[in-house]
Amino acid sequence: MNDNQVKSLVELLGHRYSTFNPFTIAEKLNIDIQYRPFLKAPLGDTIDYLGRPIILLADSLKYSNQKYFVCAHELGHAIEHADMQAYYISSKFASTHYEIQADKFAVSLLGQFYMEEHGHVPDNWMDLVHTYGYPSL
Repeated sequence: MNDNQVKSLVELLGHRYSTFNPFTIAEKLNIDIQYRPFLKAPLGDTIDYLGRPIILLADSLKYSNQKYFVCAHELGHAIEHADMQAYYISSKFASTHYEIQADKFAVSLLGQFYMEEHGHVPDNWMDLVHTYGYPSL
């Protein structure tokens, strides 16, 4: 998925669900979000349970602004990569490629969410990072 396709997908989701909040979008798409104990990394994961994606977030994120970025990133996987799980696991290239795509989706979604909440674009990258987190992995 190229940058224009990511942007179009984010705009479609935002207009369809009247928000760019990743938690609300996941709820509207019937994607369950659960907090679970994780080791230090990763901070999130998307699993398939009986054909339905479930987003797992680290317990440590529950009260952190980083939960927004990790949720948006995992939402990107749930939407864009639902059918790629076996290939993703078997290919280091695919793993890196899909992680970059999910990051781009998250940044695009959270940029729009920032505008929704604040009425203007972030002044700089750090405004987005401080508001929604960007975990250093």
